[in-house]
Amino acid sequence: MSRLANFFNLFYRIGIMLILFFLIQLPPVAITIANRYPDNLGLTIILVAIFLMLFAFIIGWARRLYRQYDQLGQGGHLRLGLVAGGYLTLLVGMMFFGQLNMLLFHQTQTANNAAVAQMLNHNQLATIVFVIASCTLTPVAEELIFRGVLTNLFFPASWFWPKLVLSGLVFSCAHLSTNVVSFCTYLFMGMVLAYVYRRSGSLKNSIALHAINNIVAMVVLLKI
Repeated sequence: MSRLANFFNLFYRIGIMLILFFLIQLPPVAITIANRYPDNLGLTIILVAIFLMLFAFIIGWARRLYRQYDQLGQGGHLRLGLVAGGYLTLLVGMMFFGQLNMLLFHQTQTANNAAVAQMLNHNQLATIVFVIASCTLTPVAEELIFRGVLTNLFFPASWFWPKLVLSGLVFSCAHLSTNVVSFCTYLFMGMVLAYVYRRSGSLKNSIALHAINNIVAMVVLLKI
């Protein structure tokens, strides 16, 4: 392949990721708008439908791209030990970064978690849909994008650690951060999820880990 062709191929792949990066930011916007009109049931239903259709489109397109560029093959099975180890690693890491964030910046939670908390309990229907989606649709969509597509679009299959770092960096950029510790929190999370995916060869494992993390986070935010 010529140098020019390689350049356009790289440009095309970067363009794919930029579009996916932008698209995954859109569904929460519908919930944010619905929260402004909690007494308007008709508008809420329309916005919830838009929210779900956006996720359906994102997941569908990302799944096709993942199948097209997959370097590992789509075999593999759910490895509960790896998922459990990944969650334990996330838990220890989140505790470390949480304490560091409090010590250096006097913040008890990341800006991203604060933003999510602000989206809850303003509109009952929107909150229910958002919470369920955060534990199901969001893990599927984000793992398809930031692990399934991203780690397969760039670098040869044997470049294990560069893929993990790239996945962590882009994943962190997609989550709201106001300081370097918050950014490193999501960088670490993205790298752990990428490790679980690349080590197991199956997105099932990183999706399961991501879902567990989000379920626990929602329980904490909702103070269940």
